[in-house]
Order: sequence, then C-alpha cells, then structure tokens
Amino acid sequence: MTESKAKRLIVAVTAGAVLLLAVLVCVLIYQLISIGVERANAAELEKEIAYYEALIEEKGETLEARRQRWWIERRARELGYTYDGDIELTVPEK
Repeated sequence: MTESKAKRLIVAVTAGAVLLLAVLVCVLIYQLISIGVERANAAELEKEIAYYEALIEEKGETLEARRQRWWIERRARELGYTYDGDIELTVPEK
C-alpha cells in the first residue's frame, strides 16, 4: 500500500468516525430532550392524579351524607313527597 492510499484510508476512516460521533451526539441530545419532556408529563399527570383522588375523597364524603335518611327525606319533601298521615303546613296569606 502506497503512502497516498494510506493517507486517504486514514482520512476516510477519520471522517466516518467523526460523522458517526456527530450522529450519536445528536441522538443523545434528542433522547435527553425526550426524557425531560416525559418527566414533565409524568409530573403533570401526578398532579392530576392527586387532584382527582382528593375530589373522589370529597365526593365520597358528600355521597355518604346524602345516603343518610334525613337527607333523603328532606330531598323527597322538596320534591313534594309526603308520608301517609303527614300534616300539611300552610302559610296564611296576608
């Protein structure tokens, strides 16, 4: 192998290595950005999960209160239902 062929071979290998390194650095940067975006999305989803868990707990307390007899009777009376034998209260007109 002549000296010029060796130099061309070294230059070609070096150029290929530099291009490979540049591609690998670009892929690495892209992956780091993707990881950052996914972490931000995960943090946002964790906030939403905490919000909905608090909402479920709050609504569970409301649901428990509305299952009690006094609540059901009050709502039924608002809708006009009465028990047999209830005395109807009327407000005198002026």
